[in-house]
Amino acid sequence: MTYKIKTMNKVSPKGLQLFGDKYYVSDAESSPDAILVRSALVDTDSFDDIIAVARAGAGVNNISIEKASEKGVCVFNTPGANANAVAELVFVGLGVGLRNIDKALKWVNSISDMTDADAMNDLVEKNKSQFSGMEYYGKRMGIIGLGKIGVLTANGAIARGMKVIAYEPYPSPMNMHKLDSSVQVTDNLSEVISKVDFLTVHVPLTDKTRSLLNETSLRAFKGSVILNFSRGPIVDNKAIAKKLADGSLQAYINDFPTPDIINLPGVISFPHLGASTAEAEENCATMAVEQLKNYLEYGIVCNSVNFPALEGRPAMNAKVRLVVINKDVPNMIAEITKVIGAAGLNIISFKNESNGKIGYNLIDLETEVPAAILEEINHLEKVVRVRMIKL
Repeated sequence: MTYKIKTMNKVSPKGLQLFGDKYYVSDAESSPDAILVRSALVDTDSFDDIIAVARAGAGVNNISIEKASEKGVCVFNTPGANANAVAELVFVGLGVGLRNIDKALKWVNSISDMTDADAMNDLVEKNKSQFSGMEYYGKRMGIIGLGKIGVLTANGAIARGMKVIAYEPYPSPMNMHKLDSSVQVTDNLSEVISKVDFLTVHVPLTDKTRSLLNETSLRAFKGSVILNFSRGPIVDNKAIAKKLADGSLQAYINDFPTPDIINLPGVISFPHLGASTAEAEENCATMAVEQLKNYLEYGIVCNSVNFPALEGRPAMNAKVRLVVINKDVPNMIAEITKVIGAAGLNIISFKNESNGKIGYNLIDLETEVPAAILEEINHLEKVVRVRMIKL
């Protein structure tokens, strides 16, 4: 079988090379089995036969997740693949803001037509004081969110001589294990906001995090710089504009230019550069391709944002693997196995996981499943999708 993959953005060739001979990859494919995307908008209802979508990056707000779940389409992302790139840019941005680099470069460009070196040097010495800045050594950094990017940022701040307090209501043991022990962690957002000089946000965009930093929550912020290299709508631009106008904020450094704040004094906007390094793009593409291949060829789910994780290679003597996706309601396993058993088919292995919305089943069998049996399973109430993978 050849799987058809549609690319909707430019993707690192080193990632695409991993697909191999079983795959046809094209940006022109109109009826794909799966989509590989970076930032393009994906409406899964626009593709009748789609099985999966892989986002080469962490955020998935460009993909119709709810529609995908209703159709049994697995959506993947690549958490951590671009973490180092984003964390590095946080400190670049902070340095630009604290040392007035943007203003200094603009001024230097304004004298670029001078031809007298001595005169230029005299002018530089005369004017450099207007760009005098601040060091971040010894200051207090607030981190909102201790995912992989947040942990790298926190550790980087410690390494640069800062003190760090972080907000994380649901700490992951894996991430906490990598966190510098001197970082203070709390589940009190106001405590972090009120105690820091610099505040940086590293959480995904969800209904709960939209406008997380707003006029009310930022009232307690007495520091000088807020950074957002996560997602634009997590920070309320009206609140930022108000704090800049009343002088209670020195700089808002972000990766998401918008017309309402781009020209405000104190706003420094980068053109969504967080993951724009060759290394990050390669890491994201490689992870996304590997996840797609494992899902298409074996039904393995890893790093899905809408399906429960379920890994495991097929049993050695299995001829086929059934993938059954159902709404997470009681008695589904019994109903599925009843149909298979009544058909006289021997189950070698049955794996099941659920996430409260989706039940996901991997069933290894000794023989192929007749089309009529597949159809019978597919017509069970609450079954969303059935797929047979020949091994």
